[in-house]
Amino acid sequence: MTFSDPGLPSSALPSKYTSPPSAQIHRDDLPAVFLMTNNFDTGGSERQFVTLASALDRQSFDVHLGCIRRAGPFLTGFEATPEFPLRGNLYGIGSWKARHHLGNHLKANRIAIAHAFDFYTNLMLLPAARMARVPILLGSQRQLGDLLSPAKERMQRMVFRLCDRLICNSSAAAERLVGQGYPRERVVVIGNGLPLSAFAPTAPAFEKKAGVLRVGMVARMNTTSKNHELFVRAAARVASRFPQAEFVLVGDGPLRKALQQQAQSLGLGAQAIFLGDRRDIPALLRSFDVTVLPSDSESLSNAILESMAAGVPVIASDVGGNPELLRDRRGLLIAPMAEEAWADAIATLLSDADQRSALAAKSQAYASANFTIETMRRRHEDLYSELLEKKHWLPAKTFGSPLPSLPSPTKTRVAIVAASLRYVGGQSVQADLLIKNWRNDPAVEARLIPIDPPFPRGLRWAERLPGVRTLIREPLYVWQLWKGFRDIDIAHIFSASFWSFLIAPVPAWAVARLRGKRVLIHYHSGEARNHLRRFRSARPVLARVDRLVVPSGYLVDVFHEFGLSAHPVANIIDLAQFSYRKRDPLRPHLVCTRGFHPYYAVDVVVRAFAEVVRSYPEAQLDLVGHGPEEAKIRALVQELQLSGVRFTGVASREQIGAFYNAADIFVNASLLDNMPVSVLEAFASGTPVVSTAPEGMRHLVEDGRTGLLSEPGDAMALANNVLRVLREPELAARLAENAHQQSKLYEWTAVREQWLEVYRALRSTPQPWNRSHK
Repeated sequence: MTFSDPGLPSSALPSKYTSPPSAQIHRDDLPAVFLMTNNFDTGGSERQFVTLASALDRQSFDVHLGCIRRAGPFLTGFEATPEFPLRGNLYGIGSWKARHHLGNHLKANRIAIAHAFDFYTNLMLLPAARMARVPILLGSQRQLGDLLSPAKERMQRMVFRLCDRLICNSSAAAERLVGQGYPRERVVVIGNGLPLSAFAPTAPAFEKKAGVLRVGMVARMNTTSKNHELFVRAAARVASRFPQAEFVLVGDGPLRKALQQQAQSLGLGAQAIFLGDRRDIPALLRSFDVTVLPSDSESLSNAILESMAAGVPVIASDVGGNPELLRDRRGLLIAPMAEEAWADAIATLLSDADQRSALAAKSQAYASANFTIETMRRRHEDLYSELLEKKHWLPAKTFGSPLPSLPSPTKTRVAIVAASLRYVGGQSVQADLLIKNWRNDPAVEARLIPIDPPFPRGLRWAERLPGVRTLIREPLYVWQLWKGFRDIDIAHIFSASFWSFLIAPVPAWAVARLRGKRVLIHYHSGEARNHLRRFRSARPVLARVDRLVVPSGYLVDVFHEFGLSAHPVANIIDLAQFSYRKRDPLRPHLVCTRGFHPYYAVDVVVRAFAEVVRSYPEAQLDLVGHGPEEAKIRALVQELQLSGVRFTGVASREQIGAFYNAADIFVNASLLDNMPVSVLEAFASGTPVVSTAPEGMRHLVEDGRTGLLSEPGDAMALANNVLRVLREPELAARLAENAHQQSKLYEWTAVREQWLEVYRALRSTPQPWNRSHK
């Protein structure tokens, strides 16, 4: 889309390119804000980036800029913007080198706020800023997001978990994010801002002619979602009724030639005018009598806003944020593909000058009151200031120096309630990693309250009797909770599903409430949907905790189905436990580190391995784990006469890395999953991942990029993917490298800030965070 110049004087350009506004203010006294854009093309996001970067108060913020590609018409005045090129795709090794370079830049400039401005900078800046330990991360959703591919949407959702706030330019975009499970309190709506020149009287680019009415459309011709073809067809319908009307298309792109051919074939002839890219948009708009925008998807259209500011009535699709701008008779809203309705609406306005004037006056007043640069600047600066205060930001010159007048905030005292490492599993490992990583941390003091306290010596015989064991352990557990919760701030309770939910998390929740403590349920089970359906008592408990935290976007979606708001915080991977190595050559040595439980379907792994052996008789399979299905799995191995299968038993956290290192392919056949730590461990080890794709797995593994996926229960499809990896070494290397880079999103330096935000919010918020939507 083409837009007018920002319309700001050179004195309003960033201080990085002009003289500082005041010699009295030292840059180290100011919080450093880093804004990043993809490029400086003539798009809406780029225009708003330039507008905000120019408008921010240099006496309040030290503004730094960055981009992925330093090119485009809006580059004038911003030529010195540092460039961090991808040099490949978003997921390749080149992009991670660029993120590393970007992270060093953020550290060197002591950036306090990293603000990504569009889709590509969300994926580029946010991981780099988290690894650089930037205190405040802001992501942007400046489109509805409905045009993203599933793979791109998954990647963006992953990096959005790192953000302190997500900024949307329309309520429609914000509601879409909330509907996807993002906490409403983390989503902020800040509308676009127009320069004063957009509202100022301007001479029309084309002379007004008696009897000639012009209908304009301003949009880049690079995507079919803008529906230029619909406008041309509607124009052909209107042209026969208004032979002196002109239909003006402003913009350029790969679709232009086909659109010109379409206009000719429909007989529009000279009535269809294609102007290409233009920078004099305010002057062009004042040449139009009506503007149209028939696009399928819009968040907050700058084309509509500029038309409103210029006093031109607008007809737009009834989608996204368009109703926010044009409702209450500020414009006309039409269903996106209703060609006849579009033609009728255009004809109605062309034939009614009074209606055009009324719509124009009302819309211009609304835009002037709500969408100026000043309004946008103030709202961003208020948000920056609010978050800096919450994060206790201090000027750079005070770093490392004692501040007697500002006492350090007391540590947050957290009791983590989870299984101990006596029973090795995903939750016990995650709890242990939290305890160890918080050790000696200046912000948090954490200790474990095990759900499996050891029995006194005289009762240890009961450990071997499941029912008796539970009856004896429960009162010991509750007493331990009562003592352990006495002097804490937050009860951080790990949770599984079904009966274990009633036995462990529910008593902990009840005791914490009796003690008057804040309660966080950290729910891990991929069986959440079945749990909430079958155990109706679970939902009231989960609705009454102060915060519900889950490790994946999958579980966020599941809880949302039941009216519960969940906050995603990623699992932790201890990279020190795993040794990344390239598999060259790749051997048919497989490893599966899942327990022998029905929903992990290790029998499917064994059947798939039997197919692999047909092509690779020397193949090996290590089964690392145990569980109730072990006898069944052993019998299946004997039945299939598989000599290459090794049952290793359970591996401790310290031992597990050796099994990944010894193998060359990780294989998994789960029927149900959430965010399995075993897959993250395989990512970190460089072991190519071949897995089934239960609903939660696609939130973690992207088929063809970080692993190969097949339908659950299909042993042949699983085997074919293993064989594909073995036969295509370049594919195997690419999968392993992409997965290894992704594993860095789960290391402690990235996850720590997410937990700090949760803990701080629980301590400072008087009302519970988690609420039912209903």
